[in-house]
Amino acid sequence: MIVAGGCERALGPTPRASRTPTPLDAATTGTITGHVRFAGDLPAPRRVEVASDPTCAAAHPEGLTLEEVRTDAGMLAEAFVYVAHGLEDRVFAVPETPVVVDQRGCLYVPRVVGVQVGQRIEFVNSDDTLHNVHGTPDKSSAWNFGLGFQGARRAIAIDRPEVPVAVQCDVHPWMHAALGVVEHPYFAVTGRDGAFTLAHVPAGHYIVAAWHPRLGGREQAVDVLAGGTATLEIVLTP
Repeated sequence: MIVAGGCERALGPTPRASRTPTPLDAATTGTITGHVRFAGDLPAPRRVEVASDPTCAAAHPEGLTLEEVRTDAGMLAEAFVYVAHGLEDRVFAVPETPVVVDQRGCLYVPRVVGVQVGQRIEFVNSDDTLHNVHGTPDKSSAWNFGLGFQGARRAIAIDRPEVPVAVQCDVHPWMHAALGVVEHPYFAVTGRDGAFTLAHVPAGHYIVAAWHPRLGGREQAVDVLAGGTATLEIVLTP
């Protein structure tokens, strides 16, 4: 089920929205922190011709170079890090603040996005050209809608967890994004330094996963102690 926001039709609340969140005692929580590192030969950037759309051409007069794997000193950007297993017996409140995904410069910004099940995702068109938003999840209904003018926006919510949910613009086939949809707030997207921190995690044993659009995923086990900090280094390869 996809729940549309704004002026679009609403198909009903998500199942998680009607369940009472599990109480969480901050004194019994800890932190998971660390880095995602890239190992191997860095894929060459990919050149894309964008001259067919004047708006895209103006944004990229030299042509568009897509850097599909972004690193700094071996640390990996745009990895979605999340608790994959260990929280199944808990219910978490759905944030009221939406996650915003922009279509800017004929690219999705950001390209990798984390969101909770049931949380609003606002897609925005900041370009003076037609974009569309075509989502193709495997575990919930697909969607496809146009954002036909600069400033147009539309919100959805996804009611089942899935990593990743692929999103593309059919008008500009080089435009891709990925949503990491989970049932809890323990996720992060790495920057150029590859760092992540998952705070206020209930004490327990977990499987933490890192996923990247080009490199796929990897899982590691970790134990979180009350008041403690568990450190991980996750390595992804081509």
